[in-house]
Order: sequence, then structure tokens, then C-alpha cells
Amino acid sequence: MPHQQHPLFEIYTRGHLSKITGYSKVYLCRVASGKVPLTRAFIDRVCFKLNLPEEDLFLSNAVGTSETDHNYSHS
Repeated sequence: MPHQQHPLFEIYTRGHLSKITGYSKVYLCRVASGKVPLTRAFIDRVCFKLNLPEEDLFLSNAVGTSETDHNYSHS
């Protein structure tokens, strides 16, 4: 089964994303291919720089293991 790309990589070229975010094209290609996992920092930076919500750019299961970072309570 082929790897499903995040909408981000179907909408924007690696060159454009590199200029906007500061990530190298090589790194972006590795993320797009799934060789490098998405991180919360990557998603947050891309969403901030493009001024778009996460759900418009990434698949719903984008950061599987990092979900606990958002559920941590500081009580």
C-alpha cells in the first residue's frame, strides 16, 4: 500500500515550504515520504508560518505518540 502524504505536501512545493518555514528541502522530502516522523514542533511551525489550521494541512493521525503532550495537566 502506498504511503499517503499529508495534504501539506500535495498543496505546497518543497521549495515554497523551505522558504516559508526554514526547513531544508531534503528534510521536507524525508517528512513527506515518512522517513522522518512528524513532530509537534514541525506541525506548529508550518501552521504558524502558513497561518492555517492543522486539520487543513495534516492527516488526523499526524503525531500519534505526541498526543500525550497536549493532555498533560499542570494541576
